[in-house]
Amino acid sequence: MFDSFVFAFGITGPILLLLMVGWGICRIKLVDTHFIAQANALVFNVTLPVMLFFAIAGRSFNEALDLPLTLIGLGGTLILVALLLLVGRLIPLDQRGVFVQGSYRGNLAILGVALAVATYGEEVLPLVAVYIALVTTVYNIIAVWVLNSSGVLRNLLKNPILIGIMAGVLASLINLPVPEFLRSTGNYLTGMTLPLALICIGATLDFNSLFGNGRTILLAVFFKLIVSPLILVGLGLLFGLGSVQIGILFFLAASPTATASYIMARQMTAHGALAAEIVAVTTALGVLSYTAGIALLRAYGLI
Repeated sequence: MFDSFVFAFGITGPILLLLMVGWGICRIKLVDTHFIAQANALVFNVTLPVMLFFAIAGRSFNEALDLPLTLIGLGGTLILVALLLLVGRLIPLDQRGVFVQGSYRGNLAILGVALAVATYGEEVLPLVAVYIALVTTVYNIIAVWVLNSSGVLRNLLKNPILIGIMAGVLASLINLPVPEFLRSTGNYLTGMTLPLALICIGATLDFNSLFGNGRTILLAVFFKLIVSPLILVGLGLLFGLGSVQIGILFFLAASPTATASYIMARQMTAHGALAAEIVAVTTALGVLSYTAGIALLRAYGLI
């Protein structure tokens, strides 16, 4: 088991250090909130969509689509949401939508991708990209529903990550040749995506108002970091998926709450602070839960 923990920390350790770098440089005022906001916008609107585009473009779409993996991801997400709607009765009604979204909506495109690539290499990016495209679409539809808002189709059509993935799918389907100079440029942008994104996440961690919503936050952390991966990995094992597929399911299902959940909650509800606290706590504890989960899967020969 000790060897499994050493292996696990070899994957999560660099993630933790980059989060700490982001937190540290923000605390000493090396960067300010304006810079972090701009860097986040750069990642979300440019470098991450480019990374996911090139992960799919130039490859056969059949190689990128793993139907059993994707169906289990979608089914597990719906099971988790149904369970959260039941448990949500323990939460004050006005906070319920924020709780549900914060408990299922994972940071797939950054932390999930970072750990999957760190474990299996960049060859898993096409599988992960298609998975993210479909599951994120469901994420957004459910979020708009539970937050009692409208405009889901407009939000989906404007989502840069989904645009990048769908452009990659189209390029793959029509076998569009990508010139080498464009691919080289894409490689430069791709290389900065995950480090910059992780530093930005670390810089935004703020625990000042943590204790005001203790029970709601604890429940959200429990479901996001423990119940979610248990459901997805359990379904993967039940349907006989391979070890790489199980690993991908774990890395994506166990990812901390996505920052996008805070953005949507702030725009659509009066509980943006609660959403931010859920993001902060799941991100801080996510490295520990990731390490423990990787170690357990490693011990049983599943990673």
